[in-house]
Amino acid sequence: MMIWGITAALLVMLYAVTHTRGWNGLKTINEQELSKKDYCVIDIRDYISAHRSPYPGAENIPLSYLPRELKERFDCPKKILLVTDDERGAVKAARLLRKKKNQSVYYVKAS
Repeated sequence: MMIWGITAALLVMLYAVTHTRGWNGLKTINEQELSKKDYCVIDIRDYISAHRSPYPGAENIPLSYLPRELKERFDCPKKILLVTDDERGAVKAARLLRKKKNQSVYYVKAS
């Protein structure tokens, strides 16, 4: 019984560590540090949000379309900058991108 408790506690701790901020390797970047020519900029917001407040130089690929776009056509040798409304979407997109490519992924919150 004690072993089950210890095992459960370790699993909970492992889950907490792997799903907290910073572990995902996603780095935030602010507009002052940004030189757009060093990045492939992907706007993962939905079409309506991206249309209402476009991010200069970004290609709009909504998060729900990202897996298909990565398979079909997306190829970028540079670092990747994600434009997003929330960090959760950026984390999910970063995981998808890292499975496909081994590149640095940054994000910026759209204003």
